Amino acid sequence: MIDFNVSQIINEYLFSQDDVFTADDFYHYLKSKGVKATKNEVVGLLHTSNLVFPLINKEYITRAGVFEGRWFSFLPSKEEISKGQILIGHRCMPFINPEVSPDSISVMRGDKLVRSQSAVFSMNLALDTFALFGEGYVIPFIINDPANKKVSLSSVQYSMPSEIELTSWPLDEIAEHNEIKYGDRIICRVIDWANNVVEMSVLQERSSELIVSPVSMMREQWYSDFEEGLLRSFDKNGPGESIEDQLSLLYLENQEELCIKFCGSAEEFLKHTTKIGFSSYGVETRIWRTGEDVPYVGKWNQSIPDEMMLSELTTTFTPPVLDAYLEDFIYQNQTSKKKLTLEKLADIMFPQGLHLTADERRHILLNIEKRHDIIKESYNSFSDYGVAPTRKRILELFTHINELVCDIAGSNVSVADFPQQELVILSQLFSHVARLLEDVENLVLREQFPVDDVSLSLDGMEETFEDIVYTLKSTLEKNKYKGFGLVE
Repeated sequence: MIDFNVSQIINEYLFSQDDVFTADDFYHYLKSKGVKATKNEVVGLLHTSNLVFPLINKEYITRAGVFEGRWFSFLPSKEEISKGQILIGHRCMPFINPEVSPDSISVMRGDKLVRSQSAVFSMNLALDTFALFGEGYVIPFIINDPANKKVSLSSVQYSMPSEIELTSWPLDEIAEHNEIKYGDRIICRVIDWANNVVEMSVLQERSSELIVSPVSMMREQWYSDFEEGLLRSFDKNGPGESIEDQLSLLYLENQEELCIKFCGSAEEFLKHTTKIGFSSYGVETRIWRTGEDVPYVGKWNQSIPDEMMLSELTTTFTPPVLDAYLEDFIYQNQTSKKKLTLEKLADIMFPQGLHLTADERRHILLNIEKRHDIIKESYNSFSDYGVAPTRKRILELFTHINELVCDIAGSNVSVADFPQQELVILSQLFSHVARLLEDVENLVLREQFPVDDVSLSLDGMEETFEDIVYTLKSTLEKNKYKGFGLVE
């Protein structure tokens, strides 16, 4: 686990490095700051960080290097024009840090800060303006806006409000008190990526003045370039980690064509095209070819061996996940009559489908015992009381998912033989539940751990797992003995 100081040093570099760099450059920087790391660890960090893009010739570039200073734009809706306030939502995606919420962005007009306000908008507009965060994330992003004081996340499962108060920015200040009409565009540039500062101004466009203008022709070409770039990216990069990831790779590979002053926007493009739209990807959403399901296996990964694809899931078994199992083990043994041994815990965590050797199991058990002794020494069941039941429930679901993943990975059945959407959902559930365990183990934030919201999410995840487990297990059994026959 990377400690806070090391994490700060890493981010200082990755947030501000504008030029192409190598792993050696990064390694020497870390070494100069007193960070101890091997070159292999540095390469691994660069390939797992969502702040970095690998390039050819073993070079890298940061998101700051790709997106700072690049043009992008969006078209305010009629509702925003009439209210004199704009929402940001997904409109700065992928140009700003993906970890930053839209309400945290600083907007500048020239050298003047445009201070955010709050305004009431229709829920329909809010849903449209946050749509690129993807299904499952749109509502939390909207509800968690600090301007929203009335609508809770748990309440929207029963009924959706027609209006909601959200963080907004005054259009008259962005337009410098000039008149702005529907059809005028907000042109933007990130001028300080590390601090999420976006410069905005109004690009006046009166489409009624000319049926076909040079600007409209340039924007039509932009839509065409955007579409062609996405279609190429689908085959090369697949569905990515999110819609934001899809867009970041699109702009990375097509900067010169797409980052022009007379550009369109992703949300307008999706209304403009008939070839591409939103598509379900397991329990999430991606941009994909209209009418096609997004598969788990495609041109972008069909040459990768099955065991390597599935091994990407098991790498999610991080130290915080191990700590969650051990804290639950200690808590249950202190509060329950039924005692569990560390050997039994190891069997639960690392099921038979992993096909570990006797030596590998002994090594794993030794590490578990060492970590158990360290945690038990400082363990406080009283401070753990609030999250222990929720953590146990998360662990039970994670164990079932992990067991199925290991059975599939160790079966020698081709990934292509499984129903693709169910396989996608399984991989997403594995990652989502592992992330919940990491959140539980964040000791700094434990007192603020949202037990009620997580319980609500678990209801949906448990139900989703039940929906797919039979289909995947039956496919596993059906194909496991394919090709076997009796000896005559």
